[in-house]
Parts: sequence; C-alpha cells; structure tokens
Amino acid sequence: MLLAPIWTGDQAPGKQAIAELQRLGWPILAKIGPMTYSDLLRTFDANFVNGRHYELQTRWLPKLTPEPIRALLDAGSGKTSTFSNIILQHFHGTPTRVPIEATAFGLRREHFLITIVAAWEPTTKDNGNIHRQWARDLSQVLASAALPGGYPNVLGPHERDQAALAFGTNTPRLQTAKGQFDPDGIFTSAIPLPE
Repeated sequence: MLLAPIWTGDQAPGKQAIAELQRLGWPILAKIGPMTYSDLLRTFDANFVNGRHYELQTRWLPKLTPEPIRALLDAGSGKTSTFSNIILQHFHGTPTRVPIEATAFGLRREHFLITIVAAWEPTTKDNGNIHRQWARDLSQVLASAALPGGYPNVLGPHERDQAALAFGTNTPRLQTAKGQFDPDGIFTSAIPLPE
C-alpha cells in the first residue's frame, strides 16, 4: 500500500492528520514534508514506463462502504501483474465548493475517484488479455455502487456509457462551445463529448 497524502491548509492540523496516517502501520519508506504539487507528481513517473502496456478504468464512488472496500481489497490481492495498481483519491473540501458551471468537470460533490491501472510488460506469451480483464472486472463490480460517469481523462475510447455522463450538466454547454470553436473536430480527443 502506498499513501501520498496532500495537505494544502494551515500546517498545524495538516501535521496532525499526517501523524494519524503514519500510525496506520510501519512504512518501509516515509518521505513526508513540504513539496510542490509538480514534485509530488514526479514521484510517480517511475511507475509509468515507456514500452509497458496499460489498461485504465475509472469509477466515482460516493463513499467507501463495505462492499466496494471488499472488492478493492480482493482485486488488490488478485492482481495479475506486479506493475498494476488501484489508486483512490478523496475529492472533498474546496473543489466541492466550486460551482458546477465554472469548469468542464462534471462532479462537484464529495466522492472517491478510483483509478484502476492494469500494467504489464509485453511478451510473445502475454497479449495482455488477463490484465485488461482484471481491470474491467473490478470496474464492473464497482459499477453498482458508483456515481454516473467517471473521470474523463482516464476513460478510454470504448467507455462510451461512462463518457456520455462524465461531464454531467455541463455537456450541453461544452457541445455548444465545441460546435462553435471546433466544428471540424480537429481537437477531438480519445474521450469525445457525447453527441
């Protein structure tokens, strides 16, 4: 298990929150201290290697209840590759107070963003199907407890049902802007706006 806590408020309560996390177990390595957000992101660069293959899935959970927690634990212990991982990010605080129409992001309530990363080294004996299926199976198990949609930057081109709901009530406004500024679809991404 890896924890990457971030505190962006007053330092005193932040130190207390971090201390509580450190009491959860006996870390092999603890690197706790002030750093920039870009430095924090760079600490994960070694996990994403050129040439390695990946399958990503995402779900938004309104809360962590026993059923999703069990599914996450089972999937974590049943990983098909040592390079695969499951990332939980708690979306709360200031971002939940941003008006929904202020950005394209379609979910401004407290939730947990679950990112399922199947990763494997390609070989002639391994076409990746077992790893892709591991990620898809966990995503499917979480679906019944999940909120509609999912984080657009993680949704793949085959995740049409989730992509259609990813921008929530912002979808019509974004479609209008796209029609006005990009009528020829020059900037169409892997996760296009629903039609």
